[in-house]
Amino acid sequence: MKEFMLFIRSEEKPKANLSPEQLQQHIEKVGSFIKNLADQGRMKSAQPLEMEGRMLSYKDGKVIDGPYNETKEIISGYYHLLAKDLDEAIAITKEDPRFEEGIWRIEVRPIKKVEGIN
Repeated sequence: MKEFMLFIRSEEKPKANLSPEQLQQHIEKVGSFIKNLADQGRMKSAQPLEMEGRMLSYKDGKVIDGPYNETKEIISGYYHLLAKDLDEAIAITKEDPRFEEGIWRIEVRPIKKVEGIN
């Protein structure tokens, strides 16, 4: 099995406009999706990310804060997934109930294994 990182992208506060009932449904559907993958041995980890953070870069010999992307889209969470290949990882991702809400995007990236790291 290969490892994949799935970056869950959304606008700044994607659940802000959901009613309490819709939010509860969202939590239950996504939680069930994650649990099913974990039970199958395919989900290594999954967590939401805090909305705060900083973008660091290197310029003129020092680390600086910024520059920032000109977008409201952020990475709001991640999945660390196991699949046989990219096609299977994409097929699994397409089952994510977040897509039913129409406000999420998920980037699927294979993890490159480099000898000597971990």
